[in-house]
Formats: sequence, structure tokens, C-alpha cells
Amino acid sequence: PLAGSIPSFSTEAKYKAEIQEMLDVLEYYNCNAVIFHIRIMNDALYPSELNPRSGYLNTSLDMLPYVIDECHKRGIEFHAWMNPYRISSTGVSDLDALASTFPSNNIASNKANYLATSGGVILDPGLPEVRDFIVDTCMEVVEKYDVDAIHFDDYFYISGVDDSATRAKYNTSNLSTDNFRRLQVDLFMEQLHDEITKYNEENNA
Repeated sequence: PLAGSIPSFSTEAKYKAEIQEMLDVLEYYNCNAVIFHIRIMNDALYPSELNPRSGYLNTSLDMLPYVIDECHKRGIEFHAWMNPYRISSTGVSDLDALASTFPSNNIASNKANYLATSGGVILDPGLPEVRDFIVDTCMEVVEKYDVDAIHFDDYFYISGVDDSATRAKYNTSNLSTDNFRRLQVDLFMEQLHDEITKYNEENNA
């Protein structure tokens, strides 16, 4: 949706026809997985209790079940592609105004959870509450939809951010800046892995 490879939603029939055409081509070439963008800018291309609806899809309908079913009919896995940290890919002059666009139960409603530069705004990966929120966001998808995998893009610190306050609070092992940041991403991945594994074991998934 971000790149326009799937046009913005106009009608349900047209959207379904476009999905079918795309998947028919992939099936013809024996592709066995689709990596489908569902979280772009701390938003959701599906109904979510945690994240605001993405403007990239332009509909309130939940089209994910249809896309997933059409994949599985063709023997194609559906991998949900998510950008965990990214809020904006450009600089934002008024972070208070940005925070006000998110519902109160969303971690981005508090600018204290941001790392921002002229090149963009991300959620601070070093904050435990940020990791908890992104894990909850992923688990909402895992529990609601028959996805075969979760994929991440942009799961890194953007260049030039100042996370010194976070490091002062949580870098108890006196790691270098680079190693501290790597650890924060590792902690998120480990936490999510454990949550998905637990869910799969409890639900024979």
C-alpha cells in the first residue's frame, strides 16, 4: 500500500479483483509466500483496538481475512509485514501535535516515548513500555488472524537520534551506545518470540 503496488481502496469488488490478480501471478510463478504490509506508521491496515486505522488503505472494512484466505487457497503463506517503531519518515516540528493524533491507549500519544530527528520520528526502542506495546500489537494480529509469520522492517534506530536519557536510565551494564541499542532490539525480539511460542503451544497453532 505504501509504494502503490496495491492501489488505494475504492470498492470492495475492485480491491478483491486486484488481490486475486496479484496472487494468481504469484501462484503462476510458484511463489510460496506473500509478505504483506499491515503496519506502516504506527497504524493498522486492519481493525485494531491499539492502533489508529491507516490512511493507506482508505476503508473501514477488514480486508485481511479475505487476503489471507486467498493466499491459503493457493498454498501461499501469508506473512504480516510490520514497521514496529516508525511513526513518521520525515521530521516533525510539533511533537505535541503529532502525539495528539493518537488515541490515549496508544503508546505514541505521549511524546516522551519518541526519538525524533529532522529525518523522522520513531518509538524509543529502549523503553520497556514501548516494547510491551509493540508486542501487544503483534499479538493482536497473531490472535485475530491466521498469519503464518510476522516480518519486520525498519526495526532499528534512525540516524542522529539522541537516546541519552533512556541510556542513562536503563544502561545499567555500561554498554556502548551501539551495543545498548542492539540489546533493546534483541529484547523486543526475544519477548515477542516467547509470547508467540506460548500462544502457539496453548492453541496448537
